[in-house]
Amino acid sequence: MLDILRLILSRVLFFYRPLIDRGFGLIYDVERDITWLKDANYARTVGRSPDGQLTWNAAMSWMTSLSYRGIRGWRLPTALNPDGSGPCVGYGCDRGELGHLVFGPWTTHPNSVTYLNANPYAIYWTSTEASDGLAYAFDFFNTRQGTLPKDPFATSPGDVRVPLSGPVLSWPVHNGDVAFMILERAFKFVVSALVRLIGR
Repeated sequence: MLDILRLILSRVLFFYRPLIDRGFGLIYDVERDITWLKDANYARTVGRSPDGQLTWNAAMSWMTSLSYRGIRGWRLPTALNPDGSGPCVGYGCDRGELGHLVFGPWTTHPNSVTYLNANPYAIYWTSTEASDGLAYAFDFFNTRQGTLPKDPFATSPGDVRVPLSGPVLSWPVHNGDVAFMILERAFKFVVSALVRLIGR
């Protein structure tokens, strides 16, 4: 009986995928119930900035105005732990949303989905503020989470900044499974069109 249970469990785990490509340019994280844009540098793709780099304030502002396929409510990923504690600072921070992505699905199920414009040297902003001048960011190359000046590109006399290890990007994420929202909108549109057609 134990062998049968082990066999069933191994089959279930084989088919389990923590990240699902939903189409529409969306990747759904099953474990966190959040949706990532498949395009990891969407700011560059839509011309928000020539290379996709934004200050933290500009990235936060962009998220509040971003509409993707008619869906609003996008945000920067949080650096906080799922229970609201933290954030973790340093290497191996796997509880924030970016850390979870790297140390969770990307490690346990490598290459299960593909991304557009992914840059392994990028530093990604989080929505978590550290102080008036600092916010948390996740450095993909060094797999490290820490603080970064909200305007990491500005310098002033006597201001010595640590050189950035890569471009500072913003990766939109949304609560829930956005693909269902898009399908729901499409279904309502079709039903409305049919009602108008039948009513003529």
